[in-house]
This record gives sequence, C-alpha cells and structure tokens, in this order.
Amino acid sequence: MSEPDPRQYAHAAAVNAGRYEVPAVPGDWDTGMLRVITDSDRLTELMPLRRGQVQGPAVRGAEQGQGSGSANRLDFGLEDLWWPAAAAEADTPGTLSEAADGTTARPLPRRATAKATAKTKTASGARSTTAMATATVVSRVGGMLAQLLQAAALGSAALATAFTVGNTLPNMIYFLIIGGALNAVFMPQLVAAMRRDPDGGAAYVNRLLTLVFCALLVVTAVATVAAPWIVAATAGGLSSAHRELAVSFARYCMPQIFFYGVFALVGQVLGARGRFGPAAWAPVLNNLVVVAVFAGFIAVGGAKTGPDGNLTLSASQSMFIGVGTTAGVVVQAAVVVLFLAGSGVRYRPSFDWRGAGLRQAAAPAKWTLAYMLVGQAVNLLVIHLASGVDENPVFKNEAVGYAAYSKAQQVWILPQSVITVSLLTMLLPRMSRAAADDDPAAVRRDLSLGLRVSGAAIVPCAFAFLALGPQFAVVLFGYGKTDVTQAYGIGHMLAAFGLGLIPFSAQYVILRGFYAFGDTRTPFTIGLITGTVNAAIAIGATEALGGTRWQVVVMAAGSGLSSAIGLVWSVRRLRSRLAVAPVASVARGSAGSSAAASAAPGKGVSWVYRRLLLAATVAGALAYAVAQDVGALAGTARPGSMLAAAAGGTALVVVYVLAAKALRVAEVEQLTRRVRRRITGLIPKLG
Repeated sequence: MSEPDPRQYAHAAAVNAGRYEVPAVPGDWDTGMLRVITDSDRLTELMPLRRGQVQGPAVRGAEQGQGSGSANRLDFGLEDLWWPAAAAEADTPGTLSEAADGTTARPLPRRATAKATAKTKTASGARSTTAMATATVVSRVGGMLAQLLQAAALGSAALATAFTVGNTLPNMIYFLIIGGALNAVFMPQLVAAMRRDPDGGAAYVNRLLTLVFCALLVVTAVATVAAPWIVAATAGGLSSAHRELAVSFARYCMPQIFFYGVFALVGQVLGARGRFGPAAWAPVLNNLVVVAVFAGFIAVGGAKTGPDGNLTLSASQSMFIGVGTTAGVVVQAAVVVLFLAGSGVRYRPSFDWRGAGLRQAAAPAKWTLAYMLVGQAVNLLVIHLASGVDENPVFKNEAVGYAAYSKAQQVWILPQSVITVSLLTMLLPRMSRAAADDDPAAVRRDLSLGLRVSGAAIVPCAFAFLALGPQFAVVLFGYGKTDVTQAYGIGHMLAAFGLGLIPFSAQYVILRGFYAFGDTRTPFTIGLITGTVNAAIAIGATEALGGTRWQVVVMAAGSGLSSAIGLVWSVRRLRSRLAVAPVASVARGSAGSSAAASAAPGKGVSWVYRRLLLAATVAGALAYAVAQDVGALAGTARPGSMLAAAAGGTALVVVYVLAAKALRVAEVEQLTRRVRRRITGLIPKLG
C-alpha cells in the first residue's frame, strides 16, 4: 500500500487543533490544556484523519481501504460514563454496537492479540485514565489551596489586584503570541510526523523544540523589558504605587512565559509517546511550591498596613512572592524535561527549520488561532476595566475589583474543568470516528449524552453558586488579610457568575460537535459573537455603573449572558448539520426513565434540562431561604457563614435529588447511585 500524501496528514492534524484547549480562565492549566485520552494504544484515535470541507478524502494510514461503517463505532451507556473505566471499556473487543438503522450490528472484530492481552490493555487503560483524573483533582485542590493562601496573605482588594495583574499577564501573553500556535499547529504536526517519518518524528522533534525554545526566549525577553508599558496598557486604572508594584510582579513573573512553553511543548511530546503521567502531575508540584511560598510569607508576618490604611509590601517581599511564584512554574517545566530522555527522545538542537510542514498546517488552523486571540483580548479588556475599581476610596478594602473577580472565577470554573472536560475527553474520539463515517446521528447521540450527563451535575452547581455564593466565599477566603467584608465581595461575584456556568458548559460540549466534523471556522464565529457581547457588557457596565460597587459584578454576570447567546447560535448552526439522517430516538441510558426522546435534534436534551432547571430552581430557592435564616440566627461572621453554607448546601442537594427523582430524570438518579456506591466502598466493612 502506498504511503498517503503528507499534506493530507498536515491538514487533517491541524483541523484537530480544537482538541487542545487553551485555559478558559487565565492560569487555569486544568481546563483541557493537556487533557487527552491516556491510553497510548488509542493515540491515533485522538486525531483521526477525517473527511471534511478542509481536508478532502479521509486518510487513515494503515487503515486506508478498510471498511468503516457504523459497526466500527462503539456505544457505551450512561452507566459507564461517570467513571474513567468507560474509556477502557470502549476498547473491549467483541462488543455489540447499534447500527444507524436501530438494528444490532455484528460484533466488532477481535484484536489479533490473545484475550488475556486485551484484558491487560483494558485494565492498563483504565488505570492510566484514573491516574489522569486523580492528578486533575489533586491539581485543582492544590490550586484552590494556593488561591486561599494568596487571599489570606494579600487580601482581595487593590494589593491583590496588583499581584493578580502581574502574575496573569505572562500567561496571557504566552497564549496571545505563541501558546495558540503550540496547540493549534505544532502539536498536530508532531503527531503526524511520528506516524509519517521513518525516524518516528525524532528529527522533527529536534527542530520543533529548538524553534519554540528560541521563540520563547525572544518573547520572554521583550515582554520583560516592556513590562511597564504592558501594565500601563492593561491596568492603567491602578494608582501609581500599585502600578509600580504590578510592574515589579510582572518582571519577576515574565520568565514564566518561557517555562509555560517548555512545559506545554515537552509535555505534548511525552503525550504523543504515551507518557502522560509527568504532564498530569507536574502542575501538582507547581501548586505545592506556590502554597509553600504563601504559607512562608504568612508565617513571617505577611503584608503590612500603611498609613493610608492599604496593605503594602516591601521590595524584598514583592521579590519573594514574585520569584517564588515563578519557581513553581520552573519546577513544573523541569519535571517534564527530566522525563523527556526516558521517553526515548534524545534532543539535539537543530536550526534547520525549513520543510517542517507548519505552513500547510497553519492554513486550516488559522481559525483556531483567531478563536484563542478573541478570548484573550476579552480577558485583557476585563482586566483593563476592572483593575482600577478597588482604587476608589469609597470602596477601600471591600474587594469589588479584578482580584475578587478572578478569585470568584477560579471557584466558578471548577465544576466545568472536573466534570465536563473529563466527560468530553472520553466522548470526543468516538464523535470524531462517527463524523468520519458520515454518521451525524451517532454524533448527535453522543452530544446529547454529553449534555445530559454533564448537566445533571453542572446545573445544581450553578444554582448553588447563585444561592450560596457569599457563604461559600466566606468559608473559602475569609481568613488572614481577607476579612468577611472582602469575602462577601468575592461571594457577590461568584453569585453573579453562577447561572452562567450552565450555558458555558453546554457550549463547550456543542463546540466539540463542530470539531468532530473538522469545522474550526464556525467556533471562531461563535467565539467572536460571545466575545463581542461580553466586551459590550463590560464597557456598558463601566459607563453605567462606574463609581458603584456593582460594576464588576455586572461584568461577571455578562460572562454568563454572552455564553447563553453563543450557545443559542451554536445550537442553531449545529442543528442543521446533525439533522441529515433521522434517528429513532435519543439514547436515554438504562436507569429506567420512561420518557421517550424525539427524533428531532435536541428535544431529548431540552426534556432533561427543563426538569433539571425546575428541580434546581426549587432546591436553590429553599437553600437560599435556609442560609438566610441560619445567617440571621448565627450571624454573618465565619462560624455563622459555615453553618449557613452547610445547611443551605445540604438542603439544595437533598431537594434537588428528590425533585429530579420525582421528575424521573434518569441522569441524576444514575449519578446519585454512583456516588452512593463510591462512598459505601470507602466505609470499612465490619465482620
């Protein structure tokens, strides 16, 4: 069989750029940046060479010429999707699948290896996926602990905003200038080179590492020198003292640009060779370093209160925090570099950059790059408008600016990054294979499954943030230099973000449908619409509410509104593509729901979401009432807020589960059954 045209590899791989997500929140490295299927045997499924408007005919290497009907698509039910073993179960040979006409297809052909070997690989895949999920959860916990200590050390007002600006800018500059190219162009080309080149991509890795390292050094040097102008352009509302402090932090943190790039690139090289552990666990060490830095800072006295009543830092203190934060990123990068040689890569600098194939890949990837730029531009606008709000003497030390916005956003994004991203990591390869098989009905079923399963957990989280945001914020942040008043400011931001989590998560799922079909232009259009609405709301809030405490709160609410508008547009655009082939019904799982799903795209999803929203609305209203009553009795200080959060949270969970059960929402029932089994399994058995 003749080798396929390398240009088809380049185009097909580049169109898959949407698989590698940039952080939805600045600095959030767990929202999909390196979330990939963790079974090396399934790496080729990560980037299937698909048919589409960009690539032309599909090419699948050694599989070229093999039949690829619906019988080659695996289906696993709702029962399997809640735990990582689902990724491994999807590879079990001999599984029956449902054909497009609703009949039972023939068993999938078994692999040439022995049955025992197949079981071993399945178990290995389950273990590796579980390890990846565990690393993500541990990293999220460590990151949140670092945020809590930062709030305790620096407060959540103007001083914290100065640090947040200085520490966030390197991350944003990285993605604006080179991070997007790494994810949208270089990584797909790396996978294509490993499958195409006789040396397994070794020469390409040397050229790629050398090129990116040089580019990173140049960008880092320029950004460090230009730090004063960058801070002035993005956070001009800060007072002169806090602007100088932000510049100081930015200069200490700008080297992070280089080490972010090293971590991302080397981590993806390891991932392409089936070594996912180092990149998954390295952020945990980063968080440990940052936790140690802020814990040590608090132990030696922390920030002092100046004559004007504002918190201040000495030059040595700002250097300790800035250098210590950067040291965490250095450790994160060093971990993956240490494992590079062990993966079989012998790096030798190579400055022969011609013929790398990046030009061919850049053409279809331009829309993904543009999508990233739009998102980062909106983030910069929000920083610019919100950074100076804390400087208003009327709201001195009340946490109404960008620092509070950032902390609330970090809490708000947690359910999305742990639940939705994990679920779509398992579903996306399956959706891509179905799209390659010209089976839009299968893609629709998987999208429906992803929306319903993620919604069962995301919807109550959103209402919990809305109803209990201030109480949660006091429990999480109300320590040290962040007093109860500042914590309530963060809580108001969290409540404003709250309901936006539902359309934000749903849109994330819907965009995966476009990527499955190799369409990166439509997501850019949607991102442009979402970004325009978000920017308009931020500017309008500044004009209408400038000088009040609600300016940035409205910006937080605007984030959710823009996601809702983008979701409506996304569904309308995707609906016509998925309505090509009729479908008998939308899979409802095996949990016993008797409600039939219509063949019309989205009706099964809307049936579930209407009931989820009804159950969560009742539960959220009751939780709010309970929290207010407990707060009136126990007070709004930390002990009273803890009691209110516990009572309100318990009421919300219980009422939501009971209401969903009464409404016969199978997804919630399945979730509670899984959680109950896990909790029961942790209890030692007596006798």
